[in-house]
Amino acid sequence: MKLPQTHPHSPIPSEKTTPLNHNETAIRNLQLKNPSLRFIRFQWQDYSGALRGRILPIHHCLRLAKENKPIEVPPTAFECIFDNMPLPDLNPTGTDSLLPDWGSARTSSQSVVSEESYATVMCEVMRSKPASPVSELDLCPRRALAKVVHKAIEVCGLSFLVGFEVEFGVMKVSADWSDIIPHSTGSGRFAIGQRDPCFAHVEECICELQYAGIDIESFQTQGRHQYQLSLHPRPPLQAVDELILVHDRIKRVFAKHGYIATMCPKPVASRQQTTSQHMHISISPPYAESSFLAGILKRLQALCAFSLPYDLCYEREQPYPNSEVVAWGTQNWEVPIRKIKPGHWDFRCVDATANMYLTLAAFLGVGILGIQNEEPLVWPDTGIPGRLDPAAYLPSSLEDALCFLEVEADEIEEIMESKIVDRYIELKRVESSRMRKNLGEARRLHIEVF
Repeated sequence: MKLPQTHPHSPIPSEKTTPLNHNETAIRNLQLKNPSLRFIRFQWQDYSGALRGRILPIHHCLRLAKENKPIEVPPTAFECIFDNMPLPDLNPTGTDSLLPDWGSARTSSQSVVSEESYATVMCEVMRSKPASPVSELDLCPRRALAKVVHKAIEVCGLSFLVGFEVEFGVMKVSADWSDIIPHSTGSGRFAIGQRDPCFAHVEECICELQYAGIDIESFQTQGRHQYQLSLHPRPPLQAVDELILVHDRIKRVFAKHGYIATMCPKPVASRQQTTSQHMHISISPPYAESSFLAGILKRLQALCAFSLPYDLCYEREQPYPNSEVVAWGTQNWEVPIRKIKPGHWDFRCVDATANMYLTLAAFLGVGILGIQNEEPLVWPDTGIPGRLDPAAYLPSSLEDALCFLEVEADEIEEIMESKIVDRYIELKRVESSRMRKNLGEARRLHIEVF
């Protein structure tokens, strides 16, 4: 009788097979989607808004998963400023562990520009110190957002949908490599520029994003030299995960053609045009919408420290005289918060340099505070002519915003169940001081990273 052939390294059969744990199952499922998968990039967004990550070969990912071991990085996940310099009081002991959310995973088989061997997954970060027997999650922006969303459901019976309008321009390196200069020539304001050399690449971006499973509602030219696409609303965590993927894929498409796609708020110092990233929030059911909005308006000056987190953000020259007033209005495109319909607002004082997990956690968190405290909506609806009463203005600099945030820090940390805010303020002040020493280099870095 002929015996069946066996692989020399085949495992010995046994009656009892150890079931795969959650991480092993997730990685195996990624391999099924992309048989050529060789690496996984474990990603997180730091306080500066920069996307960071650690890349592991697939065999080592499976080894760690089987042994239930974490993916560890040095304790610097939230300790470096924008140019990678660590904070001066960095404690070099302990580890930061990356906790992957496999629901956010994307393989490069869902891309037409990426190499076939990669997958990416967004992570929460857990800090452990030798002197502390308890691991800490309270420095992680993604975890803070998850806690706020959970609290909204458990305490208030509320859920949210979030959508973003992504604006970007296209730059190129000058012939002598000394400068980054504008390249796109779109006519702007929804004009279809037949001679715009970039628009075909914009269309390529849309195809790439759709191929990756992103639901695009619309895209068009925005300001002159600028483009905009609108993302379909998602639950908060998924919305920010998708936003990070959108930024990455847009940059990859244009890099393939030798250009730099940038969401930098003011890429050209001499140009009036600026770049924002409007954030849409819908609350369901909208029974407490007035108190929710009141909670945000009451603390909007402090929230700007998260949503406009660099000095460069405050160079934006607003097209409307009331853009800087703490105000809202039904279908009023001039003020910082536009109400679209009951329970749905467009928040306009936001740009792409923000850590959106942290920004959204703060906005939703103070909205929940407004509901819990039954705060009255004392700001009039400026959608009704003659109702604008400019009692307060948005901050004109990052330092002003950080001063407002210091006042609100304790209650924001309490609603987020986090110790992020004090650490964030410290980091942003160190970062801002360092960036001011070379404004030209800071702008170039913003163009390249954002």
